[in-house]
Amino acid sequence: MIIIDAGHGGNDPGAVANGVKEKDWTMEVALHQYEFLKSLGIPCAITRRTDIDLSSEKRSSLVKGSGASICLSNHYNAGGGSGAEVIHSIYAKSDLAGSIAESLKKAGMGVRRVFSRVGADRKDYYYMHRLTGDVETVIIEYGFLDSSSDVNKLKARSYRLQLAEEAVLAAVRYLKGAPQSLYYVQAGAYKEKVNADQLCQKLKKNGYDAFVKKV
Repeated sequence: MIIIDAGHGGNDPGAVANGVKEKDWTMEVALHQYEFLKSLGIPCAITRRTDIDLSSEKRSSLVKGSGASICLSNHYNAGGGSGAEVIHSIYAKSDLAGSIAESLKKAGMGVRRVFSRVGADRKDYYYMHRLTGDVETVIIEYGFLDSSSDVNKLKARSYRLQLAEEAVLAAVRYLKGAPQSLYYVQAGAYKEKVNADQLCQKLKKNGYDAFVKKV
């Protein structure tokens, strides 16, 4: 199971730059990831569906109690810099974070670094690592809102959602122990949804894990 986290929310806008509030874009990609996982038949959950406040205790409690193996915590950066950052716990290997970073890079987003951070108490600096128990939580910063090169890419909603899907697919491969690449078979494409639904039902009756996706 994978739980999706939309960083910030409510009175906490997160990073703000170039007319964008981080909390809005994290909500957008989190909801897309959640629906995307459902379409793939992967058990999933989400920390918030609307623009609400979540304290660190509430957010981490939702993740810890979800029964998930992986948490993807979605964010956007600011403060000088460029490129995506993927952050893992000091107690976790970098395999999942590295796989997500590689997927983002292949999709055209530069990667600044993959790292973990130690706090003054020698524990994880970020509470999403420190307080989420056995759930392997990865914080994904998809780029810098105050970087012109990043924002020129991220201003396209389709690109933001593409990066979100790449992160999810990397997590699914990691969860299933699959190689870096997954291959999809398309059985048909139709202008009318009813025709797509009919083929989908036929495939399911024959034992195939089929689903309809609008593109």
